[in-house]
Amino acid sequence: MRFLVFLGSILIALPISRATRDGATAEPVVPAPSLTAILEASARAHRVPAMAAVATRADTILELAAWGARRDGWPDPVAPSDRFHLGSNTKAMTATLAAILIEEGKLNWTTTSLEVFPEWRDEILADYREVTLADLLAHRAGLPAYDDDGSPEWQEMKSLSGSAAEQRRDFARRALRHAPAVPPRTRRLYSNGGYTVVAAMIERVSGETWEALMRERLFAPLGIRAAFAWPAFDDPRQPWGHYETATGVRPHDPHDAYQLPAFMLPAGGVAMNPRDYARFLQLHLAGLKGRDGLLKSETIRHLHTAVDGKTALGWGIQDIAGAPASVHNGSAGTFYAVAAIWPSRDLAVAVFANAGDERAASACVEVLKALARRYPVDSP
Repeated sequence: MRFLVFLGSILIALPISRATRDGATAEPVVPAPSLTAILEASARAHRVPAMAAVATRADTILELAAWGARRDGWPDPVAPSDRFHLGSNTKAMTATLAAILIEEGKLNWTTTSLEVFPEWRDEILADYREVTLADLLAHRAGLPAYDDDGSPEWQEMKSLSGSAAEQRRDFARRALRHAPAVPPRTRRLYSNGGYTVVAAMIERVSGETWEALMRERLFAPLGIRAAFAWPAFDDPRQPWGHYETATGVRPHDPHDAYQLPAFMLPAGGVAMNPRDYARFLQLHLAGLKGRDGLLKSETIRHLHTAVDGKTALGWGIQDIAGAPASVHNGSAGTFYAVAAIWPSRDLAVAVFANAGDERAASACVEVLKALARRYPVDSP
C-alpha cells in the first residue's frame, strides 16, 4: 500500500465578491444553498461516499454540516459529530505542540537534533548537525519524503520495533545517518520524516510520548477528543475510509493490514470530528488576531510566517480569494482533508471526505471554494 501524505499548497483561483459602485443596479439576490446541499452536490458529482465541512471565526462556528454514508453501500448516514482522518493536517498539530514546549523553555526554534541527542555525535552525518527544529518543521532539513512504502528509505524503517516512542527515536537516528535527498537548509523538500524527527526530539526533552503530550497539552485544553487511528478502528459507528476504483470507491476495512506505523503518526495520524478540528483552527485564528491563549500570539504568528515565501511551520502560505491564507491538505490514501485560515478575514474553513483519491480532493476543494465565496474579503 502506497503511503500518501500531501502538503496543502493548493493553487486555487477563487472569484472575489465585489460590491456594486456608483449606484449600479445590483442583481437579484439568490438564496445561498445550504452547506448540506453544497456537500451533497460535490459528493454526488465526484462519487465520494461522505463529506463534512466547517467554517469558523475565532470565537464562533459559522457553519457545520455533513452529508453521505459512513460506508459505501450501507445505509448508515454520516453525522457532523463523526470523525474524519486528517492525514498531513496533523503536521500543524505537531508543530503547535513543539511551540508549547518552546514556550516552556524545553526547546527552541534553533534547537538541533544533536543538542537533544548528544550520544549520536559520532553517528549522524555532518550535513544534519546544523539542522534546527524550525528547519524540520519547514521541510528544509533535506530529508527524503518518506511518502512511499516501496522506497528504499521506507523499507529500512519496516524493521523498527519497540514502543511508539522507541520507534520514533530509532527512526530519527537512522534517518540522520543517511545522505540527505537535497542539501539541508538550501531549499524546501516536503518530508514526512522530518516530523517524526521532531516528535522524537519532543519526546526526549519532555519524557512523555507524543500521543500523551498531544492529548494532555493540546487537545484537552481545547476540549478536543481525537484518535490516533482510522476513525472506525475503535468505534464501528464511525466513517470508513475508501479507495478509488475504476467505477467508484471500495471501503477500506479499518482493521486490515494497512495501518499507519507508529513512527509516522506525528506526520499524519490524527482523526477527529469537524467541530473539534474547528477548535484547533480557532486557537490559530485568535493568535493571528493578536490574542494570547494556549500559546502567545507571537508564537502563533511565528508558526504562520513563511520561511521561503510559501512554507511556514506546519502550514503552506498562499493567496486564496484575494487574501493571504495558511493552508494544508492531507491524505493517507483513504480519507482526505483540506483547511485554510484567512487571518485578515477572521475565517477558517475545513472540508473532509471519507475517500482519499483525486476525486475526493476535487470535491473538497470545490466545497472550500464555495465557502470562501460565502464570506467577503472585507469581513471583520
